[in-house]
Amino acid sequence: MTDPSLLAGRYRMLERRDRAGTSWRSRDELLRRDVTISEVPLPPPGPARDRLLDQIRAAAGLRHPGVTALHDVISGPDRLWLIMESVEGRSLLQHVRADGPLPAERAAEIGLRVLDALAAARELGVHLAAAPDSVLLAPDGRVVLTGVAALGSTDELRDLGSTLFTAVEGRAPHTGPRPAPLMVGGTPLAEPGSGPAASGPLAPLVEELLTAGPGHRPDATSVRLTLERFLPRPTHSGHGGEPGAGGGPRRTSLLAVAVAVAVLLLGAAYWFWPRPTESTTESTPVALPTAFARTPDPCSLISTKQADDLALDTTPTKDGKECKWVTNDSGQPPNLKYTLWISAFGFTSDEAARRNYARFLKKTRERTRTDVGAALTHVKPVEALAGIGSEAYRNEVTNGLTRSSSVGFRAANLVIIVQYQRGVPEDPNGTTGEGALKTTRWILERLSRES
Repeated sequence: MTDPSLLAGRYRMLERRDRAGTSWRSRDELLRRDVTISEVPLPPPGPARDRLLDQIRAAAGLRHPGVTALHDVISGPDRLWLIMESVEGRSLLQHVRADGPLPAERAAEIGLRVLDALAAARELGVHLAAAPDSVLLAPDGRVVLTGVAALGSTDELRDLGSTLFTAVEGRAPHTGPRPAPLMVGGTPLAEPGSGPAASGPLAPLVEELLTAGPGHRPDATSVRLTLERFLPRPTHSGHGGEPGAGGGPRRTSLLAVAVAVAVLLLGAAYWFWPRPTESTTESTPVALPTAFARTPDPCSLISTKQADDLALDTTPTKDGKECKWVTNDSGQPPNLKYTLWISAFGFTSDEAARRNYARFLKKTRERTRTDVGAALTHVKPVEALAGIGSEAYRNEVTNGLTRSSSVGFRAANLVIIVQYQRGVPEDPNGTTGEGALKTTRWILERLSRES
């Protein structure tokens, strides 16, 4: 005989997970496993109900470690019960209320996990809620979005801004002009009148995400690149093999031979390529002014000696906000011909510079053709650069004839774009990328001397 206390003759609802009573810790008596049951009111028959059902059907196919899996759906006349994976842990909101704010590095890591989950869901057409009470921190280290689908309209990046604010401030923001507190899941997030201003290194990003106008917010790629700058860099042990592996002397000998061969090859290549004087894969942060009173002349951002070091003519040509240098010997073969462009843009505030930096970044990421219509291949995807100005990115492309590496960075209220191009599509020694990064360091040193 069916137990009337069980939902659908199978699920035992044990206790509420939220104050609103729409989420329950439950037990699947058939499979003998814990589940979470969420009660979802059904809109009247029509487009809104159809959209909701489409979202839930799409969510059923979503499998991602950062999203609770949807196991089953029980249908009633005016509501649905969603049977979902049970994940132990506390919501971000519960965590900071109990233990206080998180460091910027941990908040950035949580933000990146949330972005991963949102991206995986979006590929299936599912929109998830990422508010502070729906981001769960599991004991095993997982960061999990506990809502299957955002049933109304949602602004995922604004939700992410609220989550990041909550992580670093220890409370969720009040972002509207109304006196009533912001409510999430039936819980007041902040006292009336508490402002949305954040503090700490994540503050500029958080404030941009919480701004009222969606058109003024950075896109997901810009947010990701910014958050990646706060992650700790990996350390390398320097050991060639696993602990306890045999053949130590032989491994050391082979390593010595490999190093010797590499030195010989690099020595031969030394005479055929413009030579960076130091590694440019990482940059030591340079102290810069907090604001620039004027936009620098891009032609003045590197010296004649520096241009010569890049095998460029020391006299550039200027076109508006851009300066251009070309190879100083036009008789060189194509693989030794280089071109450098530097553009400088000044804005009235850091906020305006941030918006325009995000616009440049988006354009770079989405660009697939040259100005004359030739197809572009992104040899290296857009990636964040640490230690360069307030925020920075780089990428490398080819049009089949030339290879171009670009660096874009923001320094307070300035945005600088550097592009270094080589006359052939291949660049096995990475000279193009090294040249762009080297130029960027020179520019930072030049800007650091601005009063």
